[in-house]
Amino acid sequence: MKTLILSSPEDVHAGAVLHHLKKMNAQVDFFRYEEFIEHCSLLFSLGTADHSCNLRRADGELDLLSYTSIWHRRPGEFTPGTFIEPWISKMVEQEARSTFFGMLYAIDCIWVNFPANDTTCISKLMQLQLANKVGLNIPETVVTNRAEVVEKFFEQCNGQVIYKLVSEHSSFSMPQNERPSGIPTLQLRAEDLPFIDQVNHAPHLFQRCIRKECDLRVTVVGKEIFCIRIESQSGEGKIDWRNDYTVEMEPYDLPEEIKSKCLELMRRLKLNYGAIDLILSKDGQYVFLEINCAGQYLWIEERTNLPISESLAKLLTGNSEPLVPQSHLCQVF
Repeated sequence: MKTLILSSPEDVHAGAVLHHLKKMNAQVDFFRYEEFIEHCSLLFSLGTADHSCNLRRADGELDLLSYTSIWHRRPGEFTPGTFIEPWISKMVEQEARSTFFGMLYAIDCIWVNFPANDTTCISKLMQLQLANKVGLNIPETVVTNRAEVVEKFFEQCNGQVIYKLVSEHSSFSMPQNERPSGIPTLQLRAEDLPFIDQVNHAPHLFQRCIRKECDLRVTVVGKEIFCIRIESQSGEGKIDWRNDYTVEMEPYDLPEEIKSKCLELMRRLKLNYGAIDLILSKDGQYVFLEINCAGQYLWIEERTNLPISESLAKLLTGNSEPLVPQSHLCQVF
């Protein structure tokens, strides 16, 4: 058993899983994209006497073909050196990115998750469409840059509307000194309507505000499901539970029908790991909000003792069954 973790040992999530991997006698290596250009050499050969796919760095050589599993955790960024012409740096970065992913994608092993599938999963609009197809309830949703459409939707929902970013990555565009560092889900208020023409500058995502009983966080590891109930309505995170982690949280047993639909969503997205946000509404409906293919989970483990790190280690060492087998990770291979 040999696992490559695309992160650093300082990553607390990776450290928690590493603890269990060692107990399972797995050999573990770490690697981050920052190392690729400046701190290691590579050799990829195909159609020659020896098929090679390895990286050499100061502490030794990583034979990428020898890994039985790869955890695409927090891989970092490709960082080229400084050149006289800025375009050369961009070209070096692009060549490095294309080379590294080309090497990775040819590796036949268990992925958590396959990078191309993570990239596909990021789209909230695609998530909502796919969740709807597998039978999960979704909020009434409108994405538009037309002010008159927003006003009509606001009226149809009797003023109960929230809005959020279409892409979480948009938060990275905010200045470093801005607080909060990201934009949470917010309520659209009647007093906001005089300024609604601002939506003309970019698409906005609006949804009917669901009357909540509570929020649910569903962490899927392979075929295992870990769900917690978040008493969001008792704290400061009534609209977005992430605004208040102090509320009560406890393990929650999802109905089998909802578990099955969550697994089918994961299967169609070709993910072996994902964090799904659901709402349990006041009228007892389970409503899908979104899925984060690399969502943090250690806070759940610390609050509830659910063995998520151990489950990840079992998946990476072949001691549990993946939801997405190796042969189904990428249609090309």
